[in-house]
Order: sequence, then C-alpha cells, then structure tokens
Amino acid sequence: MPVSAVTRLRTRLRPRHALAAAVALCLLAVPGAAAVVGEGADTPPLATADPQSVPGLELVEHAANDGRMSTAWTYPVVPGAPGFGSEVRTAMAEAHTAFMEERAGQGPAELRQRLDLLAASGDVLGARIVREAVLGGGESRVDGESLWFDGGSGAVLPWTGLLRGEDAVAALDAEVARVLRERDGAEPGELPEGLESDGSAEPLGGTDASGGDDEDGGADGGTGKAPEFRPGDAWRLSTELGDSPLSDLAFDTEGGLVVTLPGAPAEGSGSAGSGDGGSPAPEGRRVEIPAEAATGLLSEFGERARAAALADAPLELEDADAPGRADLDCDRVPCVALTFDDGPGEHTGRLLDTMAEYDAKGTFYLLGMLAGEFPDLASRITEEGHEVGAHSWKHDDLAGKSASGVSDDSVRTAEAIEKASGEWPRTMRPPYGSFNATTKRSVGAPLVLWDVDTLDWQARDAGKVADTALEQTRPGSIVLMHDIHGTTVDAVPEILQRLHAKGYHFVTVSQLFSDLEMDEGTVYRRRE
Repeated sequence: MPVSAVTRLRTRLRPRHALAAAVALCLLAVPGAAAVVGEGADTPPLATADPQSVPGLELVEHAANDGRMSTAWTYPVVPGAPGFGSEVRTAMAEAHTAFMEERAGQGPAELRQRLDLLAASGDVLGARIVREAVLGGGESRVDGESLWFDGGSGAVLPWTGLLRGEDAVAALDAEVARVLRERDGAEPGELPEGLESDGSAEPLGGTDASGGDDEDGGADGGTGKAPEFRPGDAWRLSTELGDSPLSDLAFDTEGGLVVTLPGAPAEGSGSAGSGDGGSPAPEGRRVEIPAEAATGLLSEFGERARAAALADAPLELEDADAPGRADLDCDRVPCVALTFDDGPGEHTGRLLDTMAEYDAKGTFYLLGMLAGEFPDLASRITEEGHEVGAHSWKHDDLAGKSASGVSDDSVRTAEAIEKASGEWPRTMRPPYGSFNATTKRSVGAPLVLWDVDTLDWQARDAGKVADTALEQTRPGSIVLMHDIHGTTVDAVPEILQRLHAKGYHFVTVSQLFSDLEMDEGTVYRRRE
C-alpha cells in the first residue's frame, strides 16, 4: 500500500525563526505554556525550557501515513550531547516498533510522539517524551517518560536518575498512590498498573524520604548532600520497573516533583504541543509533590536537574562546539540497511522520491565514472541524508588487480564521488563481491557486502524482488539491490511499506554500525 501522506521537516532553531518553527511544529513547550492538570487551578505548571536557549538545537521530525497506520515523532540533535539525542531517538523508535507490531492486522490507528524540553541550563539538559496512541473508535491513551543529560559526566539518565535510589522510588510510589486515593477517591484496584503501594502510607514530609536511618544522619551520612546514584544503577532500576507509571517525572515552576500518569487523557487536559499541528495533545492526571517533600527524594543529580529546570541561565556543555549526533541504537530496534549498486543512473531520481516518502535512508554504492556523469544525482543523494559508498571506477573485478591497481582505482573513485556528492565515501563494495587479501590490504576502506541478495539483476520482476527482500530480511540486514534497473525501483515502495509495517527502521550502513569502529580492509555482511 503506498504512502498517502508523509512529511519530514528538518529545522535548525535560530534567533527570530526558532520560536516560530517550534510553534509550527507544535512539539516543544515554552516556559509557562504547559497546561495545569490537577485538582486545583493554582497548581503550578511544569517548568519548561525555551528551545531558543539551546545553541544549535536541531529537531528532526518524521511523520508517515499509509492510509491505515499513522505515526509521527521528533528527536533532538544537540551539539555536545550526542548520547541524549540518540537515547530520545531510540526510545521513540522502540515505541514506534512496539506500536506497529501490536497493531499488525488491526484497524486504523495513530501514534504521535512529541518532545517537551524540561531543562536546558548549565550542564543539564532534560526532556519528556509524550506519546498519544489513538485507536479505532476514538479510544486514546497517553503515556510518557523523562530523560536527562548530565554534561559533567556525559551520562544520559532515565527518570530514576532524579531519585536517590530504590527507597526514594518506593516513597514516591507510596505518595502517588496515597494522593490518588485521598484526592481522587481511587480504590486499590483502581490504581494505575505498576504502582506497588495501596495508598495507605503517611504523607511525605520535608525530611529524608529515602528510608535511610543512619545514626550519622540518614542516607546521606550526615553530609546534607544527596547520595551518589550512578548512571548504571539508575538504568538498571528503570529497566526493572519497566513501564512504570512514575516514568513521566518532571519539576513544576516551584521546584516540586510532578508525575504525569499514563492512561486515558484527563478531561479538559492539554499541553503546548501536538503531533499534527491541530488541537493540543491531551495529558493524563498529574500528581504534584511539593518542593520541600521532593527534596527528600532527589539524588545529587536530581538536585542539579531541579536547579537547571528553574534557572534562567544558558546551557553550557563542555563539547558544545562538537557536531550534534542522534544515532539510532540498532541493538534495541530492528534496523535494515537498503543498499543500491552501480549508479547513479536514469532511475535514481525516482528511487530518491520513493525513499523520501518514508524518510528512509539508504546507501548508494556509486561507480566513479557515473558519479562524474550524473553529479546532480550524486549531490542529491547526500543532500537528502543518504550515504555514498565506492563501487570502483567502472565495475572491474578488484581481485584481479595488483595492490597498486586496487589503491589507484579506490582513490580515483573516491575523489570522483567526493567531487560530485560533496562527501568522501566511508565504505566500499567490491564489484561482484569479489576480493582477496590484496584487495583488503589496499582498498583503504571497510568492505561492505550483504546478507540479503534480491537477485534483482536476474529476476527483473518487481514482485519477486520485493518478496525476496521481505522473506530474507532480519534485524541488522544489509540488502543488495541495483538502482540501474527500473523493476528494482518499482519494487522499493512495497519493500518499504511492508518492512515499515513490521516496525523496521531504514538506516545507512554507517548508521547500522554507528556504535562500532569500521576498520579498513574488514568485511561486513550484516550487523550481528
């Protein structure tokens, strides 16, 4: 089924234009804009950060609609905080994949994921991912999670990183359950799934709520400073807690903790953004922990995060001048690298149009002589976010060349590709998949083969090419195709649609191995 409506917007936030872009995207909340969701009209709003305060912040938005399943999400690219963008992107990708798998074969449904910036000051960056799933019949469910970046250590932290540890999580759990029973009249069986407490605990006070009773002054040993909670401990705990109803954890403008609970949207709720640019996306019920009581729950990083959320100071990361990145973790979500050999050629432009409909990224292994012949296509490949690789000058069998012959061919090809596309090829694919020890020693780049051969050059049948790709592709696959064949380009829409329906994410070869150092002369056939 072809995509009926797909858009992609890549926006770099700059002075004057940044706020307009954020409003147009309807994805980032601005200070004071978050709706008050709770029992009293005087409930303080969430503390949020102005996107213009983050130098070089880039939002990458993706939206796809195949006429039945609609998804939309955005992730940040922040100079100096690559791990933060990668974690947000991967968390959203995980939710996307789970949604597609869960809804397979069912009726129309929509998943919208937005990003609210919670803190951007000093060396702390925080955001919450809010997800709204709209199922058939108008049924809607909202859930979220907060993620944090500690510029001092370079660590990305889950919501549990704000808290002192397991005892503080248990205390928060008990307080949320108590509020829901006393404020909302919820019975124990009506409490959100995942809460351990029955709501009978005493209210939190303003002292240490971590459960420590050390004779020297409790969990902090009498120092008055929250104990250290290492990133690994925070991630372990968040993993153990799974889809905890406490994961959407943020601060209000008075320094209190706010838990936004998953479930059906609260009546009359709303927020500063939505995934479709229309009415605000709804929110679930909120439970507020006043600042004094929250202090007893916070870790040392949690205290810094709260200060950053309330501060009116710029974000100052140590490596702020470094290029931003937001790599996808292909160990956590199913990725596939679609690759195309022997171009560019007469069908390449049509292929790029099709790939753009799904925001799918691919790798094009170009012949040096054709890159110079079709420089506009070569440059379009890189401009649209795809990757170029080398495929020799004119498709010679490199295994039959001497060391100097391989080296000369590789350099000549790479120079032609760089001149045409603006990028030096990171990897190369030997024609026919043919190589020997001399090739590996002399080629000067990682050798990328494949684990899925569509045999498109032989079949020349779009249906057979698509079926082969679908039957053989597994998470981590590298799929071999040739964009010089019109029938192959005809097959790509079905390949993209069917893999998208399975929750796959389309990445370049370098993105597939983004967490690895790809070595010159080493052969790569798939991501294991």
